[in-house]
Amino acid sequence: MNDALISLGLVLAGAFVGCVGTLIGAGGGFLLIPALAYFMPHAETDTLTAISLFVVAFNAASGTVGYARQKKIHYQSGLVFAAAALPGAAMGVFIASVMPRATFDLALGIMLIIGAALVILRALGKAPETPPNPTRTMLVLGAIISVAVGFIASMLGIGGGIIHVPALIYLLHFPAHRATATSHFVLALTAWLAVSVHFFKGDYTGFWGLCTPLALGSIFGAQLGAHLSTKLSARAIATALAIAMITVGARTIYRATTTKPAHSTPPAPTPAVQPLPSELQPQPQRPLTPSPASGAAG
Repeated sequence: MNDALISLGLVLAGAFVGCVGTLIGAGGGFLLIPALAYFMPHAETDTLTAISLFVVAFNAASGTVGYARQKKIHYQSGLVFAAAALPGAAMGVFIASVMPRATFDLALGIMLIIGAALVILRALGKAPETPPNPTRTMLVLGAIISVAVGFIASMLGIGGGIIHVPALIYLLHFPAHRATATSHFVLALTAWLAVSVHFFKGDYTGFWGLCTPLALGSIFGAQLGAHLSTKLSARAIATALAIAMITVGARTIYRATTTKPAHSTPPAPTPAVQPLPSELQPQPQRPLTPSPASGAAG
């Protein structure tokens, strides 16, 4: 296939991920990382998460610009949550670098199913309509949640908004549009930190041709998603996404629990010891007997 067509396809895929991720405030990683895991079955865990977080970082930055124009971001809370999430995000990158691929696939599948439940909860539940006015207790709770979100998001490459947005709505009583925008703001900061760590680890070497078109598409998709967020009801979209996430999550869990690791092949049998050739075998020692000449001399 022509390289230009492949690049175009990656740009369109990135645009779809960016649009949907921004529309529901999740960053798009929950869509991209299962696709990467499927099409790159032998890639290391930190390679998959590095590529996904690279795209998520551009998507989140672009979406944040769109939400900032609409004045939907609650910066006071966002800065507190981001400061708490940054250490967790850095730790998640290092855990991903030592996590076996089968363990990663299993954790990803479980997280996709949990995320689907959270998406449905958000779509069917009723969010507050009043502007957020977080108390000190709420900010502390949000910071604790953000540490966990930053860690899980970077470890699995999913971005984190799929967990953060429902938490902001139902635990901290943010209106849905404020929760989505503020989560995107936090995600932009944490994802770029994770990308920086991956970059200095050398995880992008050899993968720029994949990362760049995906990220480029996600930038434009994020702007479209931010625009559509004011015009579309997210319930039908969220329900369809949840069904897809459950399906992909179940398949990922099945593959992780049934596929044998590549290094689990049984060891080769030890060859039987073969006898040495006769010319190499030790010869019996003959007893020393005096020669006739030596006897006569005596």
